Amino acid sequence: MIQKHEKKIYRFFEILPGVLVWAILLSPVWLGLLAPKIVFFYITFLTIYWAYLATRHTYGGIVGYRRYQEEMKVDWMLECEKLDFLALPDKDTLPPSLEETKHFILIPMYSETKEILKSSFESLLAQTYPLRQITLVLTMEEKYSSRLKSDILEILGENIAKFEEVLFYVHPSGIEDEAKGVAGANRTWGAKNGVGHLRQKDVNIRNYIFSTFDSDSVLDRQFIARVTHLYLTNDKRDYKYFGPAVNLFNNNIWDVPMLMRIEANSIVIACISDAVVSEPEFKETFSCYSASLQTLIDANYWDVQVGVDDTIFYWRSFFARGGDFIGVHHFIPYSADAVQGSDYLKSHKSMYLQLRRWAWGTIVVPISMTEFFKKNKIPLIKKIRWTVLHFERRVLLITLVFLMTFGISILTKVNQDARQISLVYTLPNLISTILTFTLIFFVPITILRAKLVKPMPKEWFFLKKVFFTLVEGPMVIINMLTFSLIPYLDAYTRMLLGNKMSDLYHTPKVRSK
Repeated sequence: MIQKHEKKIYRFFEILPGVLVWAILLSPVWLGLLAPKIVFFYITFLTIYWAYLATRHTYGGIVGYRRYQEEMKVDWMLECEKLDFLALPDKDTLPPSLEETKHFILIPMYSETKEILKSSFESLLAQTYPLRQITLVLTMEEKYSSRLKSDILEILGENIAKFEEVLFYVHPSGIEDEAKGVAGANRTWGAKNGVGHLRQKDVNIRNYIFSTFDSDSVLDRQFIARVTHLYLTNDKRDYKYFGPAVNLFNNNIWDVPMLMRIEANSIVIACISDAVVSEPEFKETFSCYSASLQTLIDANYWDVQVGVDDTIFYWRSFFARGGDFIGVHHFIPYSADAVQGSDYLKSHKSMYLQLRRWAWGTIVVPISMTEFFKKNKIPLIKKIRWTVLHFERRVLLITLVFLMTFGISILTKVNQDARQISLVYTLPNLISTILTFTLIFFVPITILRAKLVKPMPKEWFFLKKVFFTLVEGPMVIINMLTFSLIPYLDAYTRMLLGNKMSDLYHTPKVRSK
């Protein structure tokens, strides 16, 4: 019965996020005419919820930073060498020894410059984990593949022999039914070929830990050793992914315009906090993650048609494991590039298009909700919890700041009678008091940001440093009213209208000279 109406169910959940976002954004108009008091109470609720989020994530950021400090002090390769494999859990999925614990590292590429690739591969060469136990799977789009391969061979030089293997695969352009502009199809191409190569060698897939990250990622030297230790010491390895909580953008953070930096720093604080305060059962994958190679195979890689890949891995694994799939985080960092264009305007355009692509990630709503109807074995409470989280993350958080800022003003303009309601005078004062209270959280967040982000350039004069330190906190609100809202409305509206967006924007990697 469900299969008969599957397309209609899927289409309903494609439409739903856009309908909800627009309905809530316009609620001061339509609900303001019908029941203005409800608008007052709803905006008050949003303000209290905002204060709750600020408190919660400040706490998460502080605790997360302490864990980061603690983990950075540990010699994780030494900890790996201390492990007693006879005492480790889940023998069926455990490699026989540390020497036989291998890594399958997948890196997709598009048109990256040699400078960007150099810093990424140098971080791999500097890993404390033995390179002879690492297979690099490098998958590149056809258009720039010759130049990319040449650059990588030049960067690695004789060091290429230090790895177990370095495999190059070229993803052909124009494959039918594949989305363009994102790494999912490219990752799938490289991963399938890499797994096929291992099977031809008749090696034990069970001995491999799979990891993937972007070509601009610069790993801390202990990153692979920490992933190894986390993987080996966890039970139910096939039912977990392992991800970094500290996602930095230090590669070029002080070279980009202010709003790009604010967006990047917001992600840094959100990720480290989220790793502390969120339930591991309800955390999707983001950008850089690891799992057993068997899990990647069982999940059937990525969906090559939907145009997003970061969260798709989580959902494919979630359903492959019957809803039993959780995130486990460590606090050893890696650093990526903040969005940057060749000039000021192109930087902003590039960020807008990237955020619109990220917003298209709401495609996981119809994907997951449709599967919820089909998978009876997944507990109902987990389905309900995820439904609530979809609404919170993909609707409520997008509309929150706009309504707090403009909701009451819009209401009183469209409904003059609302001015006669006593709440119009009392609630703005209450809201103002709550929002003023939340300003205190700019202090610890600013301190955390300064500790996590690399120092400002030494050549900057003192007043410039003070200006950016003081202004970037409040500018977060401007960012949330523009880049954290408009690209999402764009993507949601396109999905609402049935635009499949199969040709999505690939964010170019640009760095200042």
